[in-house]
Amino acid sequence: MAYQKIVVNTNQALQVLASDTNHIPNLPNVSVITGTSEAVITSTTTGGGGSQCVDTAGNFEGNVLPRPVLTTDLIYNTTTPANTTINAVTSNDILTLAANIFTVPGGGENYRILRANVLVDTSKNFSTSGVNAGDIVFNTTANTQALVTLVSANMLTLDSDIFGSATSFDDTYSIFLAGGKNAQPTIMQSADCCLLYVGTNTAPDLMTDATQYVNIRVLTSANNDVTFTNFKVGQYLPLQIKQLFLTGTTEIATTSCLAIW
Repeated sequence: MAYQKIVVNTNQALQVLASDTNHIPNLPNVSVITGTSEAVITSTTTGGGGSQCVDTAGNFEGNVLPRPVLTTDLIYNTTTPANTTINAVTSNDILTLAANIFTVPGGGENYRILRANVLVDTSKNFSTSGVNAGDIVFNTTANTQALVTLVSANMLTLDSDIFGSATSFDDTYSIFLAGGKNAQPTIMQSADCCLLYVGTNTAPDLMTDATQYVNIRVLTSANNDVTFTNFKVGQYLPLQIKQLFLTGTTEIATTSCLAIW
């Protein structure tokens, strides 16, 4: 029996990040906020030595998030690269550290403070932008994702640490708002499901017979958990889906597929 070839003539697409817990964001029915994440604090010391970070402008005990500084935060000397943990917030302008990483008595050393499981962006007011717990956040630089667990004006608390390292703190992001344009949830309902274009992160000139075929595990619009084995890269799956699983999908395809509506 001959089957009709899939013809795609739509106007919306989204890079898919495979996940064992999160559905693909329902792009046609959600709003999206984009931006660039920040450190908790980026500043310059005004004193040093004695395993302390001294900064008269530090405002380490401030009461507007992401302040105050926490003892679970990490501090990085970015002038003479080193990092350590914070033992105590001694005062509004002094942090006591686990190691002596600021050694210039007169200060002048640049530093940043990072925190796990948060997204900080002082150019945004997430509280008034419609962000809610349960919304999906994509780190669009590192191709990772997390869910929002707590919302404040300039900081989101996340269920996974995707912005808390020295290499990810200033990555770009997209937030998919569950409130959306038509008050639709971020999780797709059956009527909202998408086609999936199967891609790979393998460069065209490095493609071999082995990398032209991948395994793709998905959740269909009817909530069937199925795996397409040895599926040809560059083709569309022949059914609508709502989730691309990380487990069961070949690694080279986990961040290289496109959802199409």
